Amino acid sequence: MSHNPWPHGPHGPPPPYHPGYTYPPPPPGGYAYLPTPVMMPVPAMPVYPVMQPQPVPPQPTPQPSYVPPPQPQPYADPIDWVPATGFSAPGLVERAFVAGKEGWDGSPLCVIRAHHSGELVPGKLAIKHRSAYIPHGGKEVPVHNFEVLCVPEHMVHWVTASLGSVPPDAIIAGNTHNAEPLYICRVKHLKSITPGKVHPSHGCAYISFGGSEHSYKHYEVLCKVNTSTWR
Repeated sequence: MSHNPWPHGPHGPPPPYHPGYTYPPPPPGGYAYLPTPVMMPVPAMPVYPVMQPQPVPPQPTPQPSYVPPPQPQPYADPIDWVPATGFSAPGLVERAFVAGKEGWDGSPLCVIRAHHSGELVPGKLAIKHRSAYIPHGGKEVPVHNFEVLCVPEHMVHWVTASLGSVPPDAIIAGNTHNAEPLYICRVKHLKSITPGKVHPSHGCAYISFGGSEHSYKHYEVLCKVNTSTWR
């Protein structure tokens, strides 16, 4: 007995589905039955926002660095006057400016200035012997409180002059009671080279020696070197 695959006729419902069974073609005038595909749910893909490119902020145009021009610096005056006494003066032996020497023992004579009778007077310091003197009023006046000239030797030099004149760069070291400037000098006297003062209105220089004041028409004046080298 043959099996009828279409028990309900060509226009009836399709035969039951059996896995692995191959269905014959439908009878003439009928419809072929195909299993309906089953749609499986597909998980939705996450939707990410589209990142728009961010505009690049404009970079500042590099500006040339401004270098200010060098400013002129004030000249540093190397001349220093250091207060001292006969007792403390030897402590300045490395700094005190040596202008001459004693004739009898060759010990150094340095430059000082001291106040006396309303004037500021340049004179000499026998630093080895702790004694200082100024020429004033025809006498060699001992002083006990004074100022010692301290200056590097290469910053000053001696210039020959006479009759009370001084070069433009002469160092002003004191003054008279009527404000006339006094300058530093040195002269050869007997066997010594002794520092003293130039008194322009008197037309000469003075030194103190052996208890007296001695005048000279010709002398050397202590002057500054070119100030453009002072930095």
